[in-house]
Amino acid sequence: MATSAPFLASSSPADRTGPYRLLGELGRGGMGVVYRAEDTRLGRTVALKFLPAALARDPAAKERLLVEARAAATLDHPNVCTVYEVAETADGRPYIALACYDGETLAQRLERGPVPAEEAVRIARGVAAGVAAAHARGIVHRDLKPSNVFLCEDGTPKVLDFGVAKVPGVALTKTGHTAGTVVYGAPEQASGDADARSDVWAVGVVLYEMLTGARPFAASYEAAVLYAVLHEDPPPPSTLADVPPALDAVVARCLAKDPADRYADAAALGDALDAVLQPDAAPVAPFRLALVARRLRRSRLGLALAAVILVGLVAAGWWSVRAADATGLPDAIHLAILPPEAIPDGADEQAFAQGLAEMLAGGVAEMAPPDRDVWVVPVSEVRALDVASARQAGTVLGATLALTGTLRREGGRLTLTLALTTADDRPRLVGSRTLTVARADEASLRARALTLVADLLDFPVDDAERLALSTDDPEAQDYYLRGIGYLERDRDAEDLDRAIDFFQQAIDVDSAFVEAHARLAEAALARYKATLDPGWVGRAQAAADRADALDPDNVAVLVTRSKLALTTGEGPQAMRYARRALALGAGSADALRALAAAQEAQSDLEGAEATLREILSRAPARWTSAFELGAFFLRHQRLDEAAAQFQAVVGLAPENYQGYSGLGAARFGAGDLDGAEAAYQRVVGLRPDASGVFNLATVLLKKGNARGATARFRQVLAQDSSNHIVWRNLASAYWDLGDRARRTDAMRGALRQAEVGLAVNPNDPALLAAAATYREGTGDPDGARRDVRRAAALAPADPGVQYEAGQVLALLGDTDAALDALSAAAREGHTFEDVADDPALVPLLTHPRFPRSPR
Repeated sequence: MATSAPFLASSSPADRTGPYRLLGELGRGGMGVVYRAEDTRLGRTVALKFLPAALARDPAAKERLLVEARAAATLDHPNVCTVYEVAETADGRPYIALACYDGETLAQRLERGPVPAEEAVRIARGVAAGVAAAHARGIVHRDLKPSNVFLCEDGTPKVLDFGVAKVPGVALTKTGHTAGTVVYGAPEQASGDADARSDVWAVGVVLYEMLTGARPFAASYEAAVLYAVLHEDPPPPSTLADVPPALDAVVARCLAKDPADRYADAAALGDALDAVLQPDAAPVAPFRLALVARRLRRSRLGLALAAVILVGLVAAGWWSVRAADATGLPDAIHLAILPPEAIPDGADEQAFAQGLAEMLAGGVAEMAPPDRDVWVVPVSEVRALDVASARQAGTVLGATLALTGTLRREGGRLTLTLALTTADDRPRLVGSRTLTVARADEASLRARALTLVADLLDFPVDDAERLALSTDDPEAQDYYLRGIGYLERDRDAEDLDRAIDFFQQAIDVDSAFVEAHARLAEAALARYKATLDPGWVGRAQAAADRADALDPDNVAVLVTRSKLALTTGEGPQAMRYARRALALGAGSADALRALAAAQEAQSDLEGAEATLREILSRAPARWTSAFELGAFFLRHQRLDEAAAQFQAVVGLAPENYQGYSGLGAARFGAGDLDGAEAAYQRVVGLRPDASGVFNLATVLLKKGNARGATARFRQVLAQDSSNHIVWRNLASAYWDLGDRARRTDAMRGALRQAEVGLAVNPNDPALLAAAATYREGTGDPDGARRDVRRAAALAPADPGVQYEAGQVLALLGDTDAALDALSAAAREGHTFEDVADDPALVPLLTHPRFPRSPR
């Protein structure tokens, strides 16, 4: 074992374990922590391997550690790490005492680049010899990789870590579970199968990596690697490095897809490597890949594909590889679907893959059994939060599972490979499926793909037809999926225009395509929100009307209509659409959110809170449920309750910047500027974009650093000048600097943006109150008085609106009306901690009617 890592006392089980005195930590992984120690009885240095604290009380993990020790202890071989003993600490924590070697792992060696061919062959020969000793005793390692090969100072390779070994008479790996690491695992290991030839494959992968410095099967995530392992042949090592042709033959035979075409075991591989090392020996016979049909006949995987190739069912064929039974699934199915990697990779292909992921997410939510804890992360969240791996799906989204994949289009066929993995620090492959459809049959893609996902998740699917889209035209579906992909991207004007164009093309091909009309309405509404161009509202309304005419009972269409009604200030109509959507889709979280938004817009705050709490009760482990309730509390100045919900978000998804952003807002509102700054610093660390800069600037302004705040606000406006709040805060910074002219200019900028919004929704009370502030600041008292009175009348129970109304009315000299508004704000819970610093309200502080504290 390597001896360079420092001692971490806090990580060790004790300074002394039985007869061993701990000297320092050597390394750690998901299944073990290793320490350097002194055996005080014999005066020798050893390595002690313990289970991590999280697994120390797991009986199965303890048994696996003992199996590892017994497996290695039976192998008295110079190329296998020596095991001295197995014991337990005084508190019952088992450990293995191993020989401690000076040197480095092969993984550490590879960080410096490829290994010269002769040295690489010698290392591979030693590894093969150690593994052959295991094979002779019926033991299959199943996890050979560079980090499990130790290179001693004298160059001797030692095979480490039999933690997932297949041992005769022991069955600790559940049926269908994949043991090992996908990058080095043989094709059959995706199905949970492994024998000596699987280790031969792994040695071949390691040898390839030593020779070339690159892995033969490399991609950005697990599903893409799995696709390459199952379907692709890597280029010969000699095309990438100075490698003798004889090694090409050895590597090719190790990496044969069919186990029958590989060396029978590690001993046979060792003989082949000996022949390479001994120039006088007979040359290694070149290995030629067998004909596709012959190779496929020998494998379960190939039977369906052989039928496609040899019988000619490509016209509408699809086939599935059952890589693992649906065992080992967590009780809570909290699924994040990452867009599959598009091959070839282009903007439209990526959009198609993104659209497919979004379509699968909606379908899985629809299929979920009501008696199971299931929720699916919207793909828009995956995209917005830049989640690109299974581990991030857990830490950023709070998911327990991630679905990744590849999407390959070639020769008139589309092949989708899906991989379901756990969403944790060491993602484990639960299972994989592959689907191939011909171009003419692509309209069935959604139903077929969802059937495979249901199989992976162990969901019952009685009628696949109900999972299909409302079009039978593959061209229309192709346009539709690309449109969804662009819609779910950054939602800037260019992406939204592409989405709208694709949805319109889908409708041109099939005018009765309900989902395309509904998505066109959604895209047009998003286009309005991105640009504040009122013309897009009419386009959205026309598309929604057409979708409603085609399918008046479509929940998604009703939700979109509710959002449109809110956008145009038609609160009662928005409520009706939302309630109808909920009646048709009782389990629809989108319908509940639409209802909550409509209730809040109608000042039914009690009803909105109850609806948001219902969303939370249905999915308590979903971060958005807590976030939405926290945002509601924040909007209504219930700051402690808001902070509690945002803290819950942080607990569920510790790398999700939005939890910290909400927490910062709650701390800021409560006057805890240090707490707000700490939260916003965390936001910027996770996502250094304009919103984080804006919030930090606001804290700086509040702390009295107006000059620093001004620079940051202008930085934000350089990226996006459409937010009236940024202009407003910039005006405040100029006020603090005493620059009245620039303050007025900033107020004009804020008013311009507020007026754009009011042109579409003249009944937005918060925007009316803000516009009143800006009109007063730019010398329009009549316009300010008009807007503020209308805002106060529209939202009598909104503390924020009433407080701002009080400020504006005070500045206008309407003292009684100002005190009425401030009293209403106090009754609804608005805080008055900083009122002494508010120049608008200072003249009213001594008035007997001025509210001293909120109710």
